[in-house]
Amino acid sequence: MKIVKALLILVLVGACAAAAADERLDLLKNISAAGAPNLTLKMLDEAQPKVDEDLYEWILWEQERLAILTQWQQWDELLVRTENLPADVPKQFKRQAATYQARAFIQLGQGPTAREVLRRHLWEPGASESAEYETWRRQVVESYLGDGRIEDARIALLRFDQDFDNDDLDWLLLRARVLIEAGRYEQAALILQDHDAWQAQLTSLYASFRRNRIDQAELWQQVKKRSASKDITAGERATLWALAYHAAQKMAPVDRVVALETLFRNPEQSPLQLFQLPVDLLWQAYLDYAELVGNRSELLLGDDAKWLELANKASKITPVKSRSLFAMLMLRSADSPAANQAASGYMQTFAEIDEAERNLLDNLFNRSKTFSSALKIPAGLKIPAGIRYQLVDLALKSAEIEEATRLMSGLNTIPEGTSRFDWQLRQSRVLILGGRYEEGNLVLQSLISDYREPSAESTDRILQVLFDLQTVNLHAEAITHFSQLLRLEIEAKQRREILYWIADSYRGLEKHNNAALLYLQSAMLPAPDAMDPWAQTARYNAAESLRASGLVDDARRIYLELLAVTEDAARRSVLNQKIQRLWLNQAGQ
Repeated sequence: MKIVKALLILVLVGACAAAAADERLDLLKNISAAGAPNLTLKMLDEAQPKVDEDLYEWILWEQERLAILTQWQQWDELLVRTENLPADVPKQFKRQAATYQARAFIQLGQGPTAREVLRRHLWEPGASESAEYETWRRQVVESYLGDGRIEDARIALLRFDQDFDNDDLDWLLLRARVLIEAGRYEQAALILQDHDAWQAQLTSLYASFRRNRIDQAELWQQVKKRSASKDITAGERATLWALAYHAAQKMAPVDRVVALETLFRNPEQSPLQLFQLPVDLLWQAYLDYAELVGNRSELLLGDDAKWLELANKASKITPVKSRSLFAMLMLRSADSPAANQAASGYMQTFAEIDEAERNLLDNLFNRSKTFSSALKIPAGLKIPAGIRYQLVDLALKSAEIEEATRLMSGLNTIPEGTSRFDWQLRQSRVLILGGRYEEGNLVLQSLISDYREPSAESTDRILQVLFDLQTVNLHAEAITHFSQLLRLEIEAKQRREILYWIADSYRGLEKHNNAALLYLQSAMLPAPDAMDPWAQTARYNAAESLRASGLVDDARRIYLELLAVTEDAARRSVLNQKIQRLWLNQAGQ
């Protein structure tokens, strides 16, 4: 009976452990879905057991890691993981990893390498029995498509159809894509005709347009009507405006700009590869439209002043025309001041920079091949300073600190229309939040040293950056800057607050006596017996610091003083517990 009971306990413990692991995995999935993949991966690093401790559990966590890396298109990291698998993992998991690996190579445009991986596994003994076999055969088709080898893709597709009886939507869409790329529009429309999914409908609509069953005007109207619905997904809306771009190819240049701007304002690209367009098409559309406008106005290339004048005149009446003219100057002007003026003008064509405009700017400047400072392409242009300043602010508002730091790199001149104070404040914050603490601290030191005429608003803005220093545990540096501010003629309220924040930093440095002294100074600044809410909070923290430093009697006296003026029942309970704990600790010594 004892043996049975022991076994039962072991089973229950194992089940509880498995349930806890499942809960942690579900939590990670939720965090990733909420848009925090990097945090998810850090948590995964901490939670995943070592491969030699529990191989089964390691595989469960690794499967989730590969899924997250795929979802967020972190292809390089995915390849690192799949190319360095432990030698003793089961063949089934190696085959799953091969599927992820091939997907990464296809997405990175490395079709031949993807096919090399796929062939190696397709030709293994027993490969046809693998759950991954059918997926690998599809990936061969995709790899040929990515290389532009349409006929090879079509042949691979025919061989797949000979070996498999499959009519799921994803496969039919891939087949339709191959047929459309091969110019077989009638066949493409035919295989999708019985499907109501929007992906099938829009692919079929595109095939009908390509075989001249509907004209560009009709397609454009269908896109406008359908995209106006609030019930469609972002993916469907992106697909619709990609269709609109194809219609606009037979329309006016301004229509191409409108279609592409609308597409890249969307938060997502189309999930269908057939409708995924590079943002550099928009830069070309801007140029085409600007050249048409310039020719009509008889402007000469190189006469930047005239182009700027025309762009500024158009900005309020026809912002699309204005943006095209400004874009042309950004791309073609040999004069840096003119290019920067054009960059500022481009930004001013927007009534406000909302989420849609942020998407557009992010795509144009951070995800195009046109600008070298976005993708580190040597042949590209540098983002004009006038735009980069704006992008830094947008990145900060979106909490994209790494992006803000990258964009800030090399921006040493103060932007036009910005004060030295505002610029240094922005610089220091970006550098500190981006992990370049020493540089950010030096900029902040220079700013505060030159801060001669304080105002409540400006001091508050400096304090926000000092809080950033505290957040990254640079408490000694924060104390230095706080102390510099105390030497200035600042408001009494801010002086009281600064004493409190300095105390916080001393507590962060575990200098509890210093912290207690400053908390009490902050509490008593209006009067020695002050007991307003701020004073009570400061006194409570002073007592906590005194307790931490071993000055138990002092801590108890302050707790008792607070207890005498506190009416809230919950707070009184906390204070009584603190006092009781001090008595117990002393009694046990």
